[in-house]
Amino acid sequence: MSCRSGSSASISPCPQHPLLSHQPSVCVFLHCIHEPPLWSSSFSSCLSAPFSTSFVQYIPCPSSAHVQTISALTVFVSKPPQPDLPISNFVHPEGVADEGEEHRGPDDEEGEEQRDAAESAGARPYSEDPAEWPSPHETGNSFRQYMVESGSQKCSEGPYPRSDKNKRCFSKTYCFRLLSNGEKVERDWLLYSKSTNRVYCFACKLFGEAKVADTRLVVGFNNWQCLSKSLTHHETSGSHINAHLMWKELASRLRLDKTTDDELQRALAAEKAHWRSAVSKKVSGSLSWCTQNEFLDSISECVLGKITAQIKASKYFAVELNRTLSVSKHEQTSVIIWYIHTAEKKKVTIAESFVGFTAVKDATGKGLTDTLTGVLDGLGLDLANCRGQSYDNGSNMRGINKGVQALIQQRCPEALFIPCCSHSLNLLLCDAAASNKECLTFFGTIQRLYTICSSSLKSDTWEAKLDSVKAVLLQLGGILDALEQLEEAAGDSKIVSEAKSLSDEIVSMEFLVCLLVWYDLLEINFASKALQAADVSLDTAIRLIDSLKEFLLRYREEGFQKSLEIAGRIAIEMGASPKFKERRFRKQKKALQVLVFNVLVDIVRQELSERFSNLQPVSEKFKFITKMEHMTKAELEESVTAYTLTASDVSRDIIQEIYPASRLLKGYKALEKLNFLIQENLDLVFPDLTVALRVFLTMPLTVASAERSYSKLKLIKTYLRSNMSNDRFTQLAVISIENRVARSISYDATLEKWASAKAQNVTI
Repeated sequence: MSCRSGSSASISPCPQHPLLSHQPSVCVFLHCIHEPPLWSSSFSSCLSAPFSTSFVQYIPCPSSAHVQTISALTVFVSKPPQPDLPISNFVHPEGVADEGEEHRGPDDEEGEEQRDAAESAGARPYSEDPAEWPSPHETGNSFRQYMVESGSQKCSEGPYPRSDKNKRCFSKTYCFRLLSNGEKVERDWLLYSKSTNRVYCFACKLFGEAKVADTRLVVGFNNWQCLSKSLTHHETSGSHINAHLMWKELASRLRLDKTTDDELQRALAAEKAHWRSAVSKKVSGSLSWCTQNEFLDSISECVLGKITAQIKASKYFAVELNRTLSVSKHEQTSVIIWYIHTAEKKKVTIAESFVGFTAVKDATGKGLTDTLTGVLDGLGLDLANCRGQSYDNGSNMRGINKGVQALIQQRCPEALFIPCCSHSLNLLLCDAAASNKECLTFFGTIQRLYTICSSSLKSDTWEAKLDSVKAVLLQLGGILDALEQLEEAAGDSKIVSEAKSLSDEIVSMEFLVCLLVWYDLLEINFASKALQAADVSLDTAIRLIDSLKEFLLRYREEGFQKSLEIAGRIAIEMGASPKFKERRFRKQKKALQVLVFNVLVDIVRQELSERFSNLQPVSEKFKFITKMEHMTKAELEESVTAYTLTASDVSRDIIQEIYPASRLLKGYKALEKLNFLIQENLDLVFPDLTVALRVFLTMPLTVASAERSYSKLKLIKTYLRSNMSNDRFTQLAVISIENRVARSISYDATLEKWASAKAQNVTI
């Protein structure tokens, strides 16, 4: 089998595993740390190896012939782990029970028979009281499975008996953990026993290791005076985290076996609902303009209400702001909110929601700041929860003293500013194109080609320039033939002269080299388009910018020579000379490389570093997320410690969480990390790291969504509708842009809202 670097694998027969009934099986050992593989002749010694050395994977084999199919595991060990893989493949407790305890014995079979008999009689086969449960090393698999299926029991309501010493007692407040950002996380593992007046850990009681340093919550703890500190110490310990992971793994496996029928039932219900809706539709008559405005306002309020509820559920958000002129020459501001949205199936996505156009009366930094804060106040969003802001590169937006970003940071210091990455890349190419006259001459020649072909280069975007350069490069032979035909067929002396001039110019070595160089450099536009994706995150942007810097560094060393060779071959194919024209005794080839190519690439590299300098402090702040798999334990703890000093959202408990989480999440992107933690219910094990990931993914990168909203502006507020009121225009824009949310809102709810307002004579 093949493994990733520093890994090894072997296949050997093993004793029967209790979770596989009585099927024959094989055991696969995978050594995942960059150390020499540790082999042992005995099975028990391999099982007792620590996690940093190996982990074990059991595979059922109905027959001996199936052993040959184990080579398919090469795919598993050669790729990063996926969220649906079992957690036990990555985290294994440091101590493993004796070999005899892991085998299925007669006690387990007898226990299952008793459980089936008790369930058929309508009684619980096992006690709910954790004080009556066996110790972890004596717990059977059937008992664990039953308890996980039943779920951990909530702490009973009081009153609770007070102790004789200090007259203290247990409280329901201990069932919740208070994070540094004010959020409460339920301690779903905490159990209370009325019979012993003690608290227990559900995870450690069922999945605890044979040798645990802290057994207070396994045997029961009732020192209420020290309970708060003891709970905090216990839930951040390595043994508890490992036990918690094993609990959630088993729960996930049991849950997956029961979801197929539910999916079929939901699909059937959705189909029935579709046909009921189709039958119940009615054609309504025409409405007055006043009633139309009332209905539009009711629908837009419902849409914004649902969006606001999702943002508040996420807590953290970021803002985008951009301006444009409407057809009535009134300046409008588009406001976009970034946040993390968690769907019903716990699937986490990066969401962008349009919340309206606002008329701009004051275009200064202070005026735009007041406009933005007014929109947030109208939605009921607290600016203190804003963690990011992105605008264009205008001075009133990015100004360090009186810009919008500076004024927002004065009110909320944790709202980090990231200028629009796509706009920065476009400005970078603009500066490069204006760096010397040869570049200006090159694009002038491209424009002349399109003009003489009666198709002028109307768009000034770099995407249009890339398309034009690509078309000229790939169709140079056809363009040359067309120009020669124009010379012969045209009756206008001006057209003949222009065609002759262009024919000579486009086959010159100077033009061909510039054509190839700009074709390579304009590929940066693909990075700009990638950054405009709705689900792009900051770690992806950082990797993309770093790869661009590496590309430009290599291109400066090798790009000119490669372009020169290709240009020479093209010139020969076109029947032209592959040599430069020397002017005033200066070697044109050397001058083109030094004065054009080197200057052009150096300007692009310099502008790339300067315009994306704002990403550097953000990247450094979240280094423990962006560089997690490349950092040692000491470096991770140092980075997390620095983060806790500047962030109020997490506590220092994240220091204990980061290292075991780094081993579990190795190979994932930031969004995949958060999805994995939430879908596997590990956000309760790593709550502070989950909060840090939510904040990190909230960072906006572009204002592309705000600019995309302008296409709806032009469709709604046309020349014939230039007198439309701003309220009606904004309502239509919200319903149109957020049409998915609008379609999910019940018509009955909208009608009820409108009818209630009309009945109470409330102006909507």
